[in-house]
Amino acid sequence: MMSLRLPGFSIALVALFILPWLALIGLGAYWLWLNGWLYHAVGILAANSLLVYTLLKWRQSQAKPLIVEPFVVQANPHWPDQGRLAFEGLEPLIQHWQNESDLFLNTQKLVQLSNEVLLHIARHFHTDSKYPILEFPLPYLLKLIILVCEDLQHQVLDKIPGSHAVSMSDLLRAKDGLAAIKTGFSFLNIAGWLWNPYSSALAKARSLLLGRGYAKITGEISNRLISVYVKKLAYYATQLYSGQITLETIVATDILTPYSNTDVSQAQEQERRQEPLRILVMGQVSSGKSALINALFGEIKAAENGLPTTADTTPYVLEREGLNYAIILDSAGYGGLQHPEAETALTQEWAKVDVILLVSHAVKAARQADLAQLNAIRIYFQQQKQVAMPVVIAVVTHIDQLRPLREWQPPYNHLQPDTPKAHAIGAACQAIAEELQLPFELVVPVCLNPAYDTYNIDEDNGLMSVIYDHLNDIQRVRYLRCLSTQKGRRSWAQWRKQIKNVAGTFDNLL
Repeated sequence: MMSLRLPGFSIALVALFILPWLALIGLGAYWLWLNGWLYHAVGILAANSLLVYTLLKWRQSQAKPLIVEPFVVQANPHWPDQGRLAFEGLEPLIQHWQNESDLFLNTQKLVQLSNEVLLHIARHFHTDSKYPILEFPLPYLLKLIILVCEDLQHQVLDKIPGSHAVSMSDLLRAKDGLAAIKTGFSFLNIAGWLWNPYSSALAKARSLLLGRGYAKITGEISNRLISVYVKKLAYYATQLYSGQITLETIVATDILTPYSNTDVSQAQEQERRQEPLRILVMGQVSSGKSALINALFGEIKAAENGLPTTADTTPYVLEREGLNYAIILDSAGYGGLQHPEAETALTQEWAKVDVILLVSHAVKAARQADLAQLNAIRIYFQQQKQVAMPVVIAVVTHIDQLRPLREWQPPYNHLQPDTPKAHAIGAACQAIAEELQLPFELVVPVCLNPAYDTYNIDEDNGLMSVIYDHLNDIQRVRYLRCLSTQKGRRSWAQWRKQIKNVAGTFDNLL
């Protein structure tokens, strides 16, 4: 039995349907010519064609995209800085691949694009690796594939009409059918131009506009799918290479880290709660660290004006409005006379805190020790690419000793100074910001002189206000810190479980 060739049969049907109409149009034009109405009819058709063409062009310019709701893939606020930089650099890659309309039908191209995205992200986290794209265990790759596929499925189902009912083979068959019909119409257009050139011109203009509209719709869908695929893959690749994909569900801040648990116990806190913010107070000897801690608590917590006798940090649990639960860590002063192990002990605290309050004396200009500490911290966190550097706030003490010496009538607006004292405070803050390479808004002047009331701790633009303004960045540091700790603990637990299973299997064999 012979099989019927559908494309040829379709062309024959179209021709059988169109030819009588073409003949009728030709006879009508001949009748108009015999009665002297042909030129009038041509003028009316030309004007009508121009009007229709203009309306179609206007409608095309006003038409909204087929997919009104855009695909939005945003960076994760918990990512470290390297992750943000990698994600923001995706646009050239997307632009390079957006013209590949057959990307999702071509396995080779899709694999090539996926490799480029993974390599782009991996190089930001493993710059010294010979094979940066392979810097992960196999189970994490499987988790990455599952996450990307699930997200793409939801995006396509929710935002592309009919995507749940149309198969990929349906699309290919439709493409072949359109090509066959286009071939048939090309043949018929030749006869149309011979019988009625004016009508054929209008049909040609309409087909061009419709063709462009179809190309625009299909191009829009293709571009958006490519963009969302690249961004989703890059999103989870960033999660993978920054260490934030976990095989088990972890809410990092819901469990106390071991060092916070120790500090809470040392501070005689009986209740166990969510992981607190950890604030390290550091500075040179006699810079005013203890006075600042006492001002934060509103009572005497740390002894003032004493030389450091130990290298250990002393924890205090702080609870106040707007800052529900925090651990303040008082560190031994550096510079001048200091405990021999103070520097090592301080270094061990960097990765365990979310905020660093660097206390700096407003009158004493010797800040090389402060700059050296900050530079060491910066270098340390540049090398630790899966965590973020704590938010550093410089707290400028002893501002009452700035000129004019005998004047002290707060408040003083150091951001927009309007008095000689305010100018002096603002200039001191600006100098410290430049020397320590910190943003000016992260330099806060305070007065802790017991002869006066404590100034600029809770005031507008004061220390607590600056902490609240940067709370999102602080929470990001805390999240990454806790995630790193919890992953380490889970990793050791997994090792123990695997060793136990291997040992049990070996016993069974014996």
